[in-house]
Amino acid sequence: MKSNFCYIIATIAAMIPCNGCVKSPDLGNSAPFESQKLDACLSIVIDMSGSFSDLWEDRAYHLFLSLSDQYFNDSMGTENRLIISQLSGHEQAVLFEGTPADLRRQFGSPEELNGFLQENSDPGASHVYAATQRTLDYVSGVTGVTSETRLLTVILSDMIDTQGSPQTWDNTKPHPLKESLRRYQALGGGLALYFVAESQRNHWNDLLREAGFQPGYYVIESDLAANPQLPRFD
Repeated sequence: MKSNFCYIIATIAAMIPCNGCVKSPDLGNSAPFESQKLDACLSIVIDMSGSFSDLWEDRAYHLFLSLSDQYFNDSMGTENRLIISQLSGHEQAVLFEGTPADLRRQFGSPEELNGFLQENSDPGASHVYAATQRTLDYVSGVTGVTSETRLLTVILSDMIDTQGSPQTWDNTKPHPLKESLRRYQALGGGLALYFVAESQRNHWNDLLREAGFQPGYYVIESDLAANPQLPRFD
């Protein structure tokens, strides 16, 4: 028995090169994973904090449904993704990623989707900057997103962050949100902010211009806008 064991050890040792490394098999130039390039990717960020609850139920929820339906219709026959995230005290920002058909299969009705969003939020806080940063980073890293993918992120929020104000930022260091905005803009992404509080408009205008967003690639609408300018998905 012992001699057989020694023979096996000797055989294995003979198979190992002198440098102690096993030669990697030649896989050729073919990649082991193949991804489908996306034609479009729409992400919708929803404010589920307590301060925005009235506007969400009264107006923002209906705008969300309108944008989703328009995207469903305009993206038929193309490779696309829909991403839904929320900004509140809940640590997880992104809650859904899939095709429009996936969304319909997972949620049988708008009421069911609304209930899901409410269950996965913490209305006690509003983490606007952190959730926006995480969403943009997530979108930028989605498999299949290229420089040719039409990217649009819609944020339904008053954009009031309970964690702090821009005046508390250390401008001597790169701010994570600013860096995320620049990377997203470099991909050609568009950004639409709806129901923004008047106190936040100038700040977000400055942020987006500093990140390199050009006119036509972003829109900021206040909570007073009765008929907000909506994006095109075609």
